[in-house]
Amino acid sequence: MIGICVKIFFLLPAVLSVLWVADAGASERTLRCRGRLVSIGDSASEVKQICGEPDQILHRQEGHNTAVARIFDYETERYQAPVRVDTPIRVEIWIYDPDPTRLVRTLYFENGRLIRIETGPKVGD
Repeated sequence: MIGICVKIFFLLPAVLSVLWVADAGASERTLRCRGRLVSIGDSASEVKQICGEPDQILHRQEGHNTAVARIFDYETERYQAPVRVDTPIRVEIWIYDPDPTRLVRTLYFENGRLIRIETGPKVGD
């Protein structure tokens, strides 16, 4: 019995660290900011009100005069089948980098709606 307890004691940190590394950078459905949650489908203004100003915002446009499959249907929580998009999709990437001891949060918006949340190590870590 003691041998099993010793093995678990020494193996548990290794297993937990592997699971933590595997989860780093994983996509999430919600993010806790200041004791409140933001979720996929929330507007950029809602997220800013709850989480505050991001440390960095990247802007780009995608999908002008092309068929795209990245339009997110918030009601079914799935991406729609490819459709022709005649107007550009405004993409914003918000980066929250709270301090050196915490993971970076990256939020992806399309046309003002939150479509993806990622948590991961700082670039270069």
